[in-house]
Amino acid sequence: MTYGAFEVEPGAPRRVALRRSRTVRLAASACALVCTAAVHATATAHLGAIDALWLAGATLAALGVSFVHYERRQPALLELTPEGLAAFDGAGRALFQGRIVGFSGWAERLLVLAVAGADSRRSHAFVVCADAIDAGAFRALAVRGRHAVH
Repeated sequence: MTYGAFEVEPGAPRRVALRRSRTVRLAASACALVCTAAVHATATAHLGAIDALWLAGATLAALGVSFVHYERRQPALLELTPEGLAAFDGAGRALFQGRIVGFSGWAERLLVLAVAGADSRRSHAFVVCADAIDAGAFRALAVRGRHAVH
């Protein structure tokens, strides 16, 4: 049986696949360009325009590598269990699992969930954009987050 984006089998947890968010990619690209321009403008005053290009290029490369690393660490699959939330990478390895202990939402476009690990000492912050999953799954996560915190 299917409920929105969640595949539901009797007795099984609900699962949803995550896509890469275009909104996050656009925001990260814009931020990288602004930071690169700021480094170039600042360095030009001290080094000259040509030498500042090297520093600006290094800044852009570092930010690009950082973003690629961020995207590789993002889950490919979420599983909603009665106890909380679990996330898995593309190969099926568990990234984190536990109960939702924190929640924040912004303009029905972005959710930030804090998931406590098994030892409850460390929580994992997890960001979900509305364009990464379908609307039904996004609403289900928002409701679960709101109810888990109260």
